[in-house]
Amino acid sequence: MHDTLSPRRLRALIAMAWLAAGALLLLLTPLSGHSETLGWTPAFWLLLAPASVLVAMKPSLPMALLMALFRR
Repeated sequence: MHDTLSPRRLRALIAMAWLAAGALLLLLTPLSGHSETLGWTPAFWLLLAPASVLVAMKPSLPMALLMALFRR
């Protein structure tokens, strides 16, 4: 039996991957979180935007997805 992901869970997984990649990018590159010309744009698009998508969908959904990954 195949477990298919609902569209909501798929969007949440995409946002979690976006958040993880953004955090990794901010940690490993010389990209600053704030600049005079862009303001907080890099930090927003790499961290706050995907986090806000996850929280807007359902506050407990990111933790439920992480727990499901660890159970397997």
